[in-house]
Amino acid sequence: MDVKQQSGLPGFMQKNPTLQVDRKQELGKDQFLKLLVTQLKYQDPLDPMKNDEFIAQTAQFSALEQMQQVNENITKQSGLYQQVVNAATVQYIGKSVLTPGNKVELTAGQPVQFGADVPSAANLTVNIKDRFGRVVDTLHLNTDKADRLDIEWDGHNADNQPLPDGTYKFEIQGINSSGEVVLPVALTKGKVAGISNKNGKTMLSVDGRLVDPSKVLATTN
Repeated sequence: MDVKQQSGLPGFMQKNPTLQVDRKQELGKDQFLKLLVTQLKYQDPLDPMKNDEFIAQTAQFSALEQMQQVNENITKQSGLYQQVVNAATVQYIGKSVLTPGNKVELTAGQPVQFGADVPSAANLTVNIKDRFGRVVDTLHLNTDKADRLDIEWDGHNADNQPLPDGTYKFEIQGINSSGEVVLPVALTKGKVAGISNKNGKTMLSVDGRLVDPSKVLATTN
C-alpha cells in the first residue's frame, strides 16, 4: 500500500481544508502558540516533527513574546515621560517667557518688549518692519559689554505716530569699536496662555504661536 507521508503544517492544511490563515493579519503570540499546538496535534505520526524544528519554532515563539513585552514597556515609559513633561510645562502658564525670535505683536497700541543677546560691546541699530517689510521705526542702543538687553518699542513710527495693531518684525545689527559687524541674537517675549500638543510633542502657546519649552531662556511673572 502506497502511504503518502504528510508532515508539519502543510499536511494539516490538506486534511482540514476549512482552516484558513489570514496572511494579511499580524501573527500575535496567542495565534502563534495556537498554531504550534494545532500543528503538533495533527502532525503525521509516520513523520513526526523533528526536534530541531520544534526547538526552532519554540524559540520563535519566545522571541515574539519578548519583543511584545519590550514594546509594551516602551509604550508605558513613553506615556509616563509625557506625563512628566506635561506636568513640568504647566508651570509656564500665565508667565512671560523669553525665546529666540524676531517677531512681536502690537496690541491696542501698548508698548512691546523684546530683547537681544549681544556677544560684545557695540552700538546697536534696531529696525522695526511692518508685514510688508517696510522699516517703520528705528531704535539706537549701545552696550559696553556682552550682555542680554531688554528692549522696549512704543508702537509708534519714526514720526511718533501710533501704528496699527499687528505682527512686526525687528532686525538688530551692531558695530563694535573696531568697526566690525556684531550680530546679536534676537529674542522675543510673550505670555504663555496654555499648552498644546503638536505631533506628539508638548508645546507652549505664546501669543498665538507654538513654542518648544526647551527654547525658553528665561521666565518672568
